[in-house]
Amino acid sequence: MGFKPVKVRPYGEAKAVVAQLFEEAGGVPAVMELLELSRTRVYALADPDSTNEISYTRVAKLTEATGATAAAKDLAFLAGGIFMPLEASDDDNWLTLAGEASRKHARNIAALMDSLSETERSPGEIDQQEAREILEVLDQQLAVLARQRGKLAAIAAGDESGGA
Repeated sequence: MGFKPVKVRPYGEAKAVVAQLFEEAGGVPAVMELLELSRTRVYALADPDSTNEISYTRVAKLTEATGATAAAKDLAFLAGGIFMPLEASDDDNWLTLAGEASRKHARNIAALMDSLSETERSPGEIDQQEAREILEVLDQQLAVLARQRGKLAAIAAGDESGGA
């Protein structure tokens, strides 16, 4: 059961980030159990009309226990960067993955530039929802590239296994 709040939370605002964190953490029942809070208290933490705030300690606990990335992504954005989770797998052929990611990245960048250019097929504008969808795809590709960078850095430092 996920967290599906009824009230509108403007994209990027603190309560929207908390609602996304709760969704990624497994929904209200999971959050209630992990944080040892009542259902009412959990809903209040994500309610835009409530003055209740979630503590950093609780955000960290949810993030660590569930792997939810909403808070990390928001904090990285606020700090002027991006958060890229690194999902490692020992049996990946990382050179093949890097090649695939590079090809996808090139196609997506070309499509993005085409959609931003005013042509007979495109008005040259991207709306908020389209931007969010594009960012999701780009984030996945950047995560693969970041993982490959980590493996290359380990090899360069003398760990011939690439950190695997």
